[in-house]
Amino acid sequence: MKRLVRAPGLLAGVLGLALLGGCGGGSGPVRHEVTGTVLYDGKPLDNGVISFEPADGQGSQDGATVTDGEYRIPRDKGLFPGRYKVRILGGDGSSGAGQATPEAGNPGHVRGRERIPPEYNEKSDVVREVKEGASNRFDFSIPRR
Repeated sequence: MKRLVRAPGLLAGVLGLALLGGCGGGSGPVRHEVTGTVLYDGKPLDNGVISFEPADGQGSQDGATVTDGEYRIPRDKGLFPGRYKVRILGGDGSSGAGQATPEAGNPGHVRGRERIPPEYNEKSDVVREVKEGASNRFDFSIPRR
């Protein structure tokens, strides 16, 4: 009989611990949603890609597509607090589809060209900081070159 009385008490204790563990009491950094806009030459960037690369060794890196000037990295895939190097790509809409090598070419075909200046992508030194309790909205206005 004592064994039956202990089982419900033990079960209640285990369930209580499980519920406490799921209430945000876990250790480790919390991911944050990141949103914003990208303007190119004063207008919303029609389509492109934005990426956030850790600058402080934090264990998260992600990116998003830019559509009509807007981007969003949802919280479940979001970034841990810290500084991130930002890279933005926005081709001119041309495609190099079908070219197996850089040397290959199609007669009359013009390869796509990156519109965004290198200081916002391959040579980027643009850094933004994701902060606990902040909106983490980062807007960019990129001049045409």
